[in-house]
Amino acid sequence: MKKHDWRKIVTIITFCLCLTITNNPPALASIHKYPETGDRVMFRSVQSLRDNHDKAWQVVLYKRVRSGIVDSFNLRLVGFPGTQLEHPVALKVVAGNRELALAKDIWSESDLPVNVGEYDFKSMVAQLESDRPLGLNLPVQGKKDLQILVPTFAVREWRQLLDRS
Repeated sequence: MKKHDWRKIVTIITFCLCLTITNNPPALASIHKYPETGDRVMFRSVQSLRDNHDKAWQVVLYKRVRSGIVDSFNLRLVGFPGTQLEHPVALKVVAGNRELALAKDIWSESDLPVNVGEYDFKSMVAQLESDRPLGLNLPVQGKKDLQILVPTFAVREWRQLLDRS
């Protein structure tokens, strides 16, 4: 093959890569807005994540806004059938080796089943200064080492949720 042929091949490959990169749509956040009653609106981010034992969890961060003021900012964790979360036990939130916060368990204020956790995240989410992954140490009966890793893309979405009104 001639030197000229290699240049053509490299040029074509580069052109194809540029087309592929520029034609991919940007990733869209899965933050949804739900009108509730009158002047009250809910914004929520929903993720399906797995714990360190490979069990699926639905992770829902939501806030309720009334007349432009945030009423609540909660994290709901929905475990697989047969999972029993301990209540009332705070949810430990960590970033690397550092404990960020203990989110208050507010499950008793609802009529949710035992495989669901509901935690007050209003003060916690305001502490998120970067998109660094988080660990949620789950208070599951009989499992002391259960953790969900919240990846960068989800933390970024949570921070965006903080700014929505």
